[in-house]
Amino acid sequence: MSRVPLSKIQLDEDEMIVEGFEGELEGIRVWVTAVLERTCVYETPDLERRLVSKARILVDKNAVPIRRRKAGAPGAGGRARGKPGPKPAAASED
Repeated sequence: MSRVPLSKIQLDEDEMIVEGFEGELEGIRVWVTAVLERTCVYETPDLERRLVSKARILVDKNAVPIRRRKAGAPGAGGRARGKPGPKPAAASED
């Protein structure tokens, strides 16, 4: 089983890595609980949560759970935030 850095996992634009898989950090097995753009959150064997660069977590490429984003979801080609609301009414002087 060959391991690669999590940062080397190539995704299509509409794909995302789903949290909840095993990785290795400096020879120690860890559980990845969240994956962000350049970092991830992992649990140590003592159940402590820590943030680390994805380049430092080694994973089995075939064991990383990947799913397609839903249409219209942030990062799926749509806008990350909703449309701006109406402009606030100007304060009137009475």
